[in-house]
Amino acid sequence: MLFFLLTIGPAFCFACGNILEKSGISKVGKRTGGVANPWQFFKGVLSNGYWWLGISCSAIATVGYYIAMARYDLSQVQPMMVLNPVLTALMGFWLLKEKLTKRIIVAICFVVAGLTYSVETMGEVTGSQNVSMLWCYAGVLSVVTLFVHLFYKNREMVDSLIMGMGFGLSAVFYKSMAMDFDLDKLGVDTILGLLLDLRLWGYVATYSIAFLYSQVSFSRGRALFIVPFSAAVGAAVPTLGGGIVFAEAFPLGKVISVSLVLVGAALFVVRRPRKTQK
Repeated sequence: MLFFLLTIGPAFCFACGNILEKSGISKVGKRTGGVANPWQFFKGVLSNGYWWLGISCSAIATVGYYIAMARYDLSQVQPMMVLNPVLTALMGFWLLKEKLTKRIIVAICFVVAGLTYSVETMGEVTGSQNVSMLWCYAGVLSVVTLFVHLFYKNREMVDSLIMGMGFGLSAVFYKSMAMDFDLDKLGVDTILGLLLDLRLWGYVATYSIAFLYSQVSFSRGRALFIVPFSAAVGAAVPTLGGGIVFAEAFPLGKVISVSLVLVGAALFVVRRPRKTQK
């Protein structure tokens, strides 16, 4: 029961936060010209009530999400976070009267099927960790992300990729620290140990970059693309990290479950229609 409270609750709060942040940033962007006028845009965002309400929802979600990561396997927690775009789509349908396309309905079915398939193993705790492999994993993904940033021209895709990679890697760093430090009881010794641990700064760097690009992407991209794409990447990175870094068990049932969830997340991604030449 606690597992579902610490995963479904944050997924719902993240969905609310995404909608509110996107609403606030879009309004500020239209009024100030967006990131083309960074100072005016920055001041406008900080004075926007919808943005602050969205940030508050995301902060509440993050607390529950981090508690879940500290207690359970990443490969169990991360697929639950794909409920974020599912709930976003359903909230849009119920509250904003947006249309649920056949593609989105199929995507929801894939996610629900994947989570239902793995319900028997949800909440299990297994695994150890290999810190050297953690740095190798983070380094490889960082190089891939940098390459895409430098050579891929679709800014919406790049912003969303960096956002998903950053949040995903920050989750892996956090899980690694949670296995070595008692983060429920932060004493002086624990805080000093964390400050001297390079993993903390890896976490700070990846999370900060991801948060920055989340705000930039919301100012110049579509939530319908950004939220599901970053959620898919943000779920895939820690899930793979669970097997590579933490030696989490991946029986056939979990492989099928995670695959269904990630396919469902990918189906949420709606690309821009190509412009036809007249």
